[in-house]
Amino acid sequence: MSRDQSSFDADLVILGGGCAGLSLASRLAHQSPKVRVVVLEARTCYQEDRTWCGWRTEPHFFDDCVVSQWNQWRVVTPTCSLRLGSAGYPYEMLNSKLIYEKACNLIRGSRSVNLMTGAIVKDVIDSERQVTVCLGDGTILTAPWAVDTRPHQRSLRPPWLWQNFVGYVVQLEDERQGMWGSLPTLMDFQPAGDSVAQFMYILPMSANSYLCEWTRFAQIPGERDLIETELRTWLDRETNGGWAMERQEFGSLPMAPPLENFQHRIVDGGTRGGSLRASTGYAFHAIQRWADTCAASIAKTGIPVPPRRNCLLECMDELFLRVLQHESTSAALMFSRLFGDCDPDRLVRFLAGIPRYDDLWAVVSSLPWPPFLLAAPSLAVGGRP
Repeated sequence: MSRDQSSFDADLVILGGGCAGLSLASRLAHQSPKVRVVVLEARTCYQEDRTWCGWRTEPHFFDDCVVSQWNQWRVVTPTCSLRLGSAGYPYEMLNSKLIYEKACNLIRGSRSVNLMTGAIVKDVIDSERQVTVCLGDGTILTAPWAVDTRPHQRSLRPPWLWQNFVGYVVQLEDERQGMWGSLPTLMDFQPAGDSVAQFMYILPMSANSYLCEWTRFAQIPGERDLIETELRTWLDRETNGGWAMERQEFGSLPMAPPLENFQHRIVDGGTRGGSLRASTGYAFHAIQRWADTCAASIAKTGIPVPPRRNCLLECMDELFLRVLQHESTSAALMFSRLFGDCDPDRLVRFLAGIPRYDDLWAVVSSLPWPPFLLAAPSLAVGGRP
């Protein structure tokens, strides 16, 4: 006999109130007023700490939080500068402050969704019949289901990598207005050093303000001090010291498929559950697709679902990362071939994780075959994270 739902503290506990947790909670607050939800977030307040970007392939819940969009973008290597674009799939930038405000306002206006900030989760007990969450202040919550969106504390084995980054939003001196142009630069490759690849990611914020982000594909997470030094050196060189920092952001993203989940009633969501694309680090729009699907399942059945996984794409990501780490491979050359030789719309759908079958062939055809043929047999050996 199933336990009476009213004997639980909530119908669903969401562990983590970041992008994924708030995306799911805001939909439930907006669409499912009878589902009792508790969101547990460690931070005490929300600040503008992220800049989320990606290609808009369809409308999404946070359309009104888009602050800029471009139908063209650049990729720069030591030998060429590519200017690419898509009329149908704009590259858009979303303001995290606006997303936090929208989600929190929806939750505050809901009678069924409760956001607990400053909530330190000490233990999560999974059983066949319920989830029990123990907080640092002694509070104990029970629910039939939980969705865990917190980052995994994990190590990665080859070929999987970490995408480590530090970004500064910088204000330039007046005479340097627009020095990096009005289009986003997705990759401006720098000497790799001891990393697999390093590049600058540059987004125009206003006439003389840019987000400049130094990104490393590396085998260890973090490296914040090292990356920050590289970033400041690059800024000084490019602007002759004519810049001032307005704010900063940083992080380490696991370029790897999600860990297997063997729990009874805890579902992994968002990046933790596989919304992040292993070969690129793009996640925001995939998180929105998952939040739509998960919220619909909860409203219909009461049961949350993890992100959908595409085994073919995961195999392609693994093969790409294996080739990328071969000593004779140039990351700049690989990405310039990918962006330069593949139809932009097909490439966008591939990078966004929603390719058609003919898109896959277009991507494969744009890359040099020999290194991929040499690396392909290693997939049978296995490189799970």
